[in-house]
Amino acid sequence: MNAPLYLSWENFRSTVLVPAQKRVHRVADTPFVEMFGDGDKNQIGIWLEIASGVPIPPELSALKFVSIRAFSQKGRFLLEVASTTVFLQRQFYHFAVAVAERVIVEKRPAAEAVSLELGCFTDLLEEKSLLSIERQIGLIGELIFLERLVGKEGVGALDSWLGPTGEAHDFRLQTHEFEVKTTVSLHRIHTIHGTEQLVPSKGCSLYMISVLLGPPGSDHGFTLADMVAQFHDQFASVSGRLKQFTTALESCGYRAADSSHYVRRFVMRRPMGLVRVDSTFPAITRLAIQSVLGQHATRIESLQYEVNVEGLEHEDGTAEFDAAIPS
Repeated sequence: MNAPLYLSWENFRSTVLVPAQKRVHRVADTPFVEMFGDGDKNQIGIWLEIASGVPIPPELSALKFVSIRAFSQKGRFLLEVASTTVFLQRQFYHFAVAVAERVIVEKRPAAEAVSLELGCFTDLLEEKSLLSIERQIGLIGELIFLERLVGKEGVGALDSWLGPTGEAHDFRLQTHEFEVKTTVSLHRIHTIHGTEQLVPSKGCSLYMISVLLGPPGSDHGFTLADMVAQFHDQFASVSGRLKQFTTALESCGYRAADSSHYVRRFVMRRPMGLVRVDSTFPAITRLAIQSVLGQHATRIESLQYEVNVEGLEHEDGTAEFDAAIPS
């Protein structure tokens, strides 16, 4: 048996889980194991070979964030385990790798391997999975920018919010893309995940939106739940928009039933800042790594770094900021 061929999450996301495409990565031939990405459905999953007629345990069929089915394909009977929950894609991938290890290395039956690993990945089972404070802050930043767009463009600006659908960047207006970065630090220092986050889509210009949050002090401030309620009122009277907004929030991991948990208050330290991501921007991209490491660049499996954009930004209210947002 050849060694299983696993990809890092970053490589899987960039080469298999591609928007608008359906791709497959073969992990092992015997036993047959494949992982797949369906960019049309924002679905990630694993296929495991099983014997004909093997039943799916009832407890696996009632999961909230995971779908399971058995089917035949090209003469094989397969068990498919998949998820379309965008905010759990990374965790699901690691779960799928662990399942594959149970099947390939421990030689356990597919359904048993899935059951064992689901017991270890509680976020995939919990009926109530609350957003971490880091994810709350990130979502607040996106909603602050969305509020700015709606104020300029009207409720139709909701269509530009693509982050919840799994797109590479948070917002796209015509050929202008925007990656929103939010921090509670005193300065515009933001964490970049991977080598593709600061790479514009083909034919597009990319901008970073810098949001600085701080504690409210004597100010009343606002919570994540406050912002959601404000949008709820704004979209409620426009056909289809409230459902569209609610679906986007759920894809980000926010559920209305959990709103009472999001009570931490913030204020904006300074106006939003806009920085164009061009050849002068201090980004570490795959091309930059290749220029240094050459053929060994592919050995860089994952990357996370912080970038300081103090002094590079144009603040909200300036002509430069307004000009970057097309009507």
